[in-house]
Amino acid sequence: MEIAFYGGAGEVGRNCIGLRDGRASLLLDCGVNVGAETPAARNPEIPDADARSYAQIAISHAHLDHIGYLPTLYSRAKHCRAPIYATKPTMDLMSLLLADYQRLSNLFTPDDIKRVLGFCRPLHFNQIQGQDMKFSFHNSGHILGSGLVLVHGRQRVLYTGDVNNRVSRLLEPCHQGLRAETLIMESTYGGAKDSHKPLKDVVKDLIDSIETTLIKGGSVLIPSFAVGRAQEVLFILEQHMTSGALSPVPIFVDGMILKANKIYRQNLDFAKPEVRRRVLHSGQDPFQSRHFHVPKTRSRADVLNEQAIIVSTSGMLTGGPAHIYLKALAKDRNSLLAFVGYQSEGTPGRRIIDGEREVELDGEKVKINLEVKKFDLSAHCDHSGLVQLARTTKGLKRVFLIHGEKPKLAELRDALGKYDVRIPKTGETFTVR
Repeated sequence: MEIAFYGGAGEVGRNCIGLRDGRASLLLDCGVNVGAETPAARNPEIPDADARSYAQIAISHAHLDHIGYLPTLYSRAKHCRAPIYATKPTMDLMSLLLADYQRLSNLFTPDDIKRVLGFCRPLHFNQIQGQDMKFSFHNSGHILGSGLVLVHGRQRVLYTGDVNNRVSRLLEPCHQGLRAETLIMESTYGGAKDSHKPLKDVVKDLIDSIETTLIKGGSVLIPSFAVGRAQEVLFILEQHMTSGALSPVPIFVDGMILKANKIYRQNLDFAKPEVRRRVLHSGQDPFQSRHFHVPKTRSRADVLNEQAIIVSTSGMLTGGPAHIYLKALAKDRNSLLAFVGYQSEGTPGRRIIDGEREVELDGEKVKINLEVKKFDLSAHCDHSGLVQLARTTKGLKRVFLIHGEKPKLAELRDALGKYDVRIPKTGETFTVR
C-alpha cells in the first residue's frame, strides 16, 4: 500500500492523505489551512490528476482544516466526482461551515458546495463501506459525528483525524483497542509537556475566573469554534448559571454557534446517552436555555451596553464577531478574554497567548489591556493520551505522526520508540507492506 501526504504533515491544518493498494484507493480528508496567507500554504499539495484518480473520499469530521478544499476539488474546473463518505452530523456541519467559509473567502461558489453535498453519502459508526478499499468510522470523541477511519484489507490502517480520549459534557471518549498495523495519528498536543488537567478542575477554574470578573463589573469574551468548543462551553455556562454558581448576566451567543446548536440537537444519536435523555425527556434543553441571547444590532451595541458573557466566533480571533467585541473590551482591565481551544501559530489568538499586547484586527492596532487567560477545554488527546491510543491499537507496527508543530512531533516520536515512527513531510509518499 502507498500512503501519500498532500497536507497536514509537519503542520496543524490542511489534512489530506491518499491511500492506494493496487487499483483500490481512498482519500482521507481534504482540508485547508485557514490562517495561511498564500494559496500555496493554504491548500493541500494534491495535483489535479491525483485528486481525480481517487475512487472515494472519507471525511473524519467537519472542521475546515479537514474539509475546506472539497468545494475547490469538486468545482467544474477540477471535476472530481468521487463519492464522499461521512457521518450524518459531519455532513450537516459541512454544509454550515463551508457556506460560511465561502462567504468570507470567495474562493469558490455556492454551487461548488452543492456539488460537494450531492456526492456525500452518510455512514454510521462501525458500518463497513467502500469501493474495493473498505473502511469504517469509529467515534473519535472530538466533535459530534467525528470518526477515526479504519481501513480494512491486506494492510489495516487507522487514521485518527482529530481525536480526544477525555469524557466531555456532550460526547463519549474515543474508541480504543482497534486492530491496525499502521496508525496515522494527529499530534496537536503531542509535546512531552502537553498534559491536560482533569476536566472538572478546568471547569472550576473557568467558572471561578468568570465569576471574579463579573463581581469586578467586567464582561467576559470567550472566542470559540462554532462547532465543538462552543457547545461544550455553553453547556458548562448553562449548568453553572442555572445552579447559581454564576451571577445572572446575559450569555450572548454570536456567529454560527446557534445554527451549529440546532444541528447538534438534530443529531442526538451521536451524543452521550445522558444528553439525549436530558433534551428529549427532562424538559430541560441546554441548547435552548433561557440564559442564552442573540445580539439584536449589527454593531452589537446592545451587547456592549451591559455586563455580559459573550461566546463568539472565531476561536483563534482570525475574524468574525469576536473582533467587534475584543476591540470594544480590550481597554477594560476588569474584563476577561478567555481562550478555550487550540491557537495555531501566526493567529491573533496565538500571539496574545504568547504575550503580545498589541495585535492587528481588521487593519486596526488594538492594545490588549483586559485580563487574558487560557482554559484547557481542548478536544484533542494530550501527550499521554496519544501514547495510550498507539499502545492500545492491536497489532500496531508503524506510526505516521501528522497535524502537529515540529517540536511536538519529535517529542511524541521519542515516546513511541517501540514502533517504526515516521514524521512525513508534505509531498512524501511511503510504501507499507
